Amino acid sequence: MKATVVISCLLAILLLAGIAATQGNGGEERTTLAGTLGLAVRYPGDVGIENDSSVVFTENFESVSVADLDQRWTQISNKNNAVLSMVKDNTTLGEGRTCLEMKGVKGQNTGGHLWKLLDKGYDQLYARFYCKFAPDAPYVHHFVHLSGKVNSPPYPEGGAGTRPTGADRFSTSIDLVGRKVADPPGAWSFYSYWSEMHSWQTREGIPDGRPNPYYGNLFGPIEPLQAKRGEWQCVEIMVRLNDPEKRNGEQAFWIDGKLIERYGPGTIEGTWANDSFRRTGVLNTNPQPFEGFRWRTTDKLKINIFWLEYYLAHVFENDYNPHDPDIPYNDNVARVYFDNVVLATEYIGPIVTGQKPGGDYDGDGQAGIPDVLRLIRMCMEEYPPASADYNRDGVCNVADALALLLDIMKG
Repeated sequence: MKATVVISCLLAILLLAGIAATQGNGGEERTTLAGTLGLAVRYPGDVGIENDSSVVFTENFESVSVADLDQRWTQISNKNNAVLSMVKDNTTLGEGRTCLEMKGVKGQNTGGHLWKLLDKGYDQLYARFYCKFAPDAPYVHHFVHLSGKVNSPPYPEGGAGTRPTGADRFSTSIDLVGRKVADPPGAWSFYSYWSEMHSWQTREGIPDGRPNPYYGNLFGPIEPLQAKRGEWQCVEIMVRLNDPEKRNGEQAFWIDGKLIERYGPGTIEGTWANDSFRRTGVLNTNPQPFEGFRWRTTDKLKINIFWLEYYLAHVFENDYNPHDPDIPYNDNVARVYFDNVVLATEYIGPIVTGQKPGGDYDGDGQAGIPDVLRLIRMCMEEYPPASADYNRDGVCNVADALALLLDIMKG
C-alpha cells in the first residue's frame, strides 16, 4: 500500500513538473512549480542581503546609533531626542540583537519618524520591515509609507485634504484601522492618495465645496486583520505604478509572509460610496471589479520615498480607548519597535534560518506522504511560505517535493 502511494506521489510530482516547465508567467517560461519565495530565502538571517542586485536600501540598526541615523536616512524626527532610541532585544529574527524604538508621549510629542528619499525612482518596489508593538500600545494614527513625489525636497511634505494631480505625487501607507473594527493597535489596511481618489463629502465621491475634500481612501480585507502586540510581525508592502494612460496600478501587502490582499484591476469587487470601496453592507449596491490605480499621469512620477513613521496625533488628541476596558491600554505612552528593513525591486519575504524545515506540513507532528502532497500545493501558490523551500536551495519547485519524499522513504 505504501509503495502504491509513493509511486502515485512520484507520478504527481513528475506531472506537475511537466506542467510547470511549459507554463508562462508574465511572458517568461516558468521553470518552478509556481511561487515566488522571496529573495530573503537566499540570505538566511538576512546576512548579505544588502548586496543583492535587487536591493535598494537596508537598515538593521546594528551598525548605527541614533546620532548616526541622519547619515543613512534623509530626515529624522526625534523631538527633544526623546522619541528614538536603540534597544537590545533577544527575540529579533535577524543576526543582530539591536532594534529601533519609537516612543510617543502624550503632551510632549506625537511620535517620530525616519524618512528616506531614494537616489532614484522605481516603477515597482517592495518594502519589508519587522515591527513589534508594546503589550499596552494604543491605537495608531499613521504608520509606514511608500510614495513618490516629483522634485521632492529632502523632507516630508503634507498633502492631507487634497487630491494629487497625477503629475506631482502619490502616497500609500500601511496603516491600522481603529477602535470601531479592532482592538489596539488596530487592523492592517492601506491608506492611499492618488490622482483618481474619491472624496468623503458626497455619495458620488466628488467634493461639495467644503474645505479639505480628500483624505486617504482605505483598502483592507473584508474581515479586519488584527495587528498583534508584544511580538514581532513581518510586514511587506508592494506598489506597482501604472502606465500613465491606464488604470493598471496595484498595491499589495503581506503579514508574516502571507499575502493578505492585492488591490489592482479586477482583484476585488465592490461599490464606490463616498471615499470607500464598499465590499459588504447596504452601500455595496452594485458590485463591480475594482478599476485599478492610476497612481500617475506621467512616467516622470516614480516611487522614490520610504517613510518609517509612528504618528499618534489623533490618538492622543481624542483619548481613544478600546471598547473592552480589560484590554491593557496606555493612552499616555506609545511604543513600537522596528528592525530588518529591506527595500527591493522583487518580493523579499520573511527572514529565514539556514536550517532545513522539518517536513511536517500538515501539522500532525510527523512527516509523511500527506506532507508531500501539501508541499506540492504550497509550491504552486503564487507566494509560498519560506518553509516550502524544503531543500534550502533558494527556490520552490519539484526538487523540494522529491527531497521530502526521499527523506520519508529513508525513514
